[in-house]
Amino acid sequence: MSDIITKRSEEFKELTDWMVQTTREIETAMKHLRPTIGQEHYLTGDEICRRFHVCKRTLQTLRDTKAIPYTTLGGKILYPESGIFEVLKKNYRDFRPWNK
Repeated sequence: MSDIITKRSEEFKELTDWMVQTTREIETAMKHLRPTIGQEHYLTGDEICRRFHVCKRTLQTLRDTKAIPYTTLGGKILYPESGIFEVLKKNYRDFRPWNK
C-alpha cells in the first residue's frame, strides 16, 4: 500500500513550513538588493541618507549643486555607487595628526 500525503500529514506540514521560510528569506533578500544597470550598482535616496547620515534636504542640496552624481529613471532618483565613492575619495581629508 502506498503512502498518501494529506494536508494533515507531517510531510505536508514540513513542506509548507519550508515554503513559508523560503518566501521570507527571498523577501528579505529582495529588500537588500540594489538596482544594477550596465554593471553599475545604484543606491536610492533613502540608502544614501542612512549610510552617510544626511537628511533628505541635504541630499537635495548635494544634487542641486551637482556635488554628487545621480540619474532619474521612471521618476525615481538613483545614485551610482561608484560615483558616490569617487566623490568621497576626492574630498577625503585625513584628520589624524600622526599621518602628516
